[in-house]
Amino acid sequence: MTVKRTYGIAASVICLALLLGSCAPAASNGTIIATSVAQTVIAQDTERAQLTPTVTNTPSTPTPHGSPTPLTTKAPPTAPPPGSSNIIPCNRAEYVADVTIPDGTIVSPGAAFMKRWSVKNTGSCTWNSTYKFVFMDGDVLGGAYVYNFPGFAAPNDTVEIPIQLYAPAATGSYKGYWKLQAPDSTIFGVGPEDQSLWVSIVVGSGTPENNKTASVYDITAVTYTIERRCTSANTFWHIYVNLTSNGPLKSTFRIVQSDGVAQNGIKLTFTQAQTLTFDYGEWSQRTITSSPNARWVQVITTAPLYHEWPKSYPIYLCGT
Repeated sequence: MTVKRTYGIAASVICLALLLGSCAPAASNGTIIATSVAQTVIAQDTERAQLTPTVTNTPSTPTPHGSPTPLTTKAPPTAPPPGSSNIIPCNRAEYVADVTIPDGTIVSPGAAFMKRWSVKNTGSCTWNSTYKFVFMDGDVLGGAYVYNFPGFAAPNDTVEIPIQLYAPAATGSYKGYWKLQAPDSTIFGVGPEDQSLWVSIVVGSGTPENNKTASVYDITAVTYTIERRCTSANTFWHIYVNLTSNGPLKSTFRIVQSDGVAQNGIKLTFTQAQTLTFDYGEWSQRTITSSPNARWVQVITTAPLYHEWPKSYPIYLCGT
């Protein structure tokens, strides 16, 4: 558009110059033409100036390339100290008890038996039929290598895990190890050390001629449960003794206190491999005048075989 308008203006100037040249004196024509051309050029320059954008050469200030300004003034999160997390693992378990077949139970060769463990779900996930109970090591004892989990156990529930097993034909001691398996194939045991559950049996008749052999029915374990009670003058310890047998038997034992007092000739009858509890009663001491030293009790079995079992854990007066 600018080129066409320039040509038009130039043509008008030429025509005007010819017209003036034919009508005006020679001396005036040059002056008039020069003046007209100058005015035309000024007009063109003015028009170009109006059509051309104005550019201002303002020197720019460079932006520094330092650290960016943070979007927030909040301090970054601090990592929790080790061991402070309250997150409960999905799969975790705790052993509660052997419901049947305590360790060392004597089983006849080839006999079928049902082993049951009592286990607590201490994790955050619910156990159901998608969980398994799997053989890990030792003697499988005629059982399957994988058992479906029996039923349902929500977090903090306690459940029994039963498996059908069979004693080998050959006499001797046998032990098998088992763990739980989650749906994602994660295998886990019981307690903080992730231990296996196990079954331990002795295959034999239980009544050999020499009753000093390992296969005779006998007491196989002793534990203590002690509850302390405090009064203004005395300390009382209520003592329970838990004895485990590996079969039917009659046991005779005595309980000895650290001060030399003893109860003798205590008898318990076991109808099968099981754990029975004997209530020993309370042992009391005057809190102020008695020695603050630790005390203990101990079980000694005299039948079927003689054993001096480990002493109880130390027990103390109130306030110590």
